[in-house]
Amino acid sequence: MDKIHNMRVFSRVAEAGSFTAVANILESSVGQVSRAVSILEDELRVRLFHRTTRRITLTDAGERYYQTLPADSRRPGPRRR
Repeated sequence: MDKIHNMRVFSRVAEAGSFTAVANILESSVGQVSRAVSILEDELRVRLFHRTTRRITLTDAGERYYQTLPADSRRPGPRRR
């Protein structure tokens, strides 16, 4: 997977607040979506999401990274709880 794809997947997960929702939108598996985000986290050497069994939220670093993405790869206002 390339970095731009991984950035777009990250952006969609930040907006949807769900790996499953993004997998459904992209007609992909949850594992592929999760892997794309994990690869991006490894490349950046930072955790972008707090993950629990019930929900995911952006970390402070994830919020900052989301704000740096080009407008065409994100929509305004990521979902935070």
